[in-house]
Amino acid sequence: MRDVTCVVLAAGSATRMGGEKLFRPFRSSTILDAVLDACAGHEVVVVASPAVASRIARPGIRVIVNDEPQRGMAHSLRLANGVVPAEHPLAVVLGDKPLLTASLISRTVEALGDADVVFPERDGVPGHPVVFSEFARALIIGLPDGDSINLVRDHEILVRSAIPIEDDGAYVDVDTEEAYRNLMNDNK
Repeated sequence: MRDVTCVVLAAGSATRMGGEKLFRPFRSSTILDAVLDACAGHEVVVVASPAVASRIARPGIRVIVNDEPQRGMAHSLRLANGVVPAEHPLAVVLGDKPLLTASLISRTVEALGDADVVFPERDGVPGHPVVFSEFARALIIGLPDGDSINLVRDHEILVRSAIPIEDDGAYVDVDTEEAYRNLMNDNK
């Protein structure tokens, strides 16, 4: 398998949940711990808000503080892109996807092959992780602020590969109190 760096985006303000969500309980740990566990076996870079960064205490994980989280996911991704070795593809995951598994990440990474971008897809809807090849990473530099990562994923010059998948880990995120309650009820 190629040397891939998992980039965990964890700098959001969680305003729809009224504050920090990544350290809420999930199974035997937290939402963020579940995501980090799924990334095990890969180099991991977490781009986090100062509040989240101060609470990540795992050996071997590089934490980058995003002091301007209001600039969106694209800014966080640019920060990570700048520190990861150029020859590593990036597997971008969101810190609020606790059903993400190591198997889903591995399957997506293995599907990269000669493509520039690969991602899970269900019913025409792309999910996570999104894996960007070394070539595709060059486009990350020019992303505008905001939640514009899809501009690289969908760029016309890139060879894209969508892998059909039914795994909820690619889709379930915790953005609202209702989503958190549903997650907890479904995963007792």
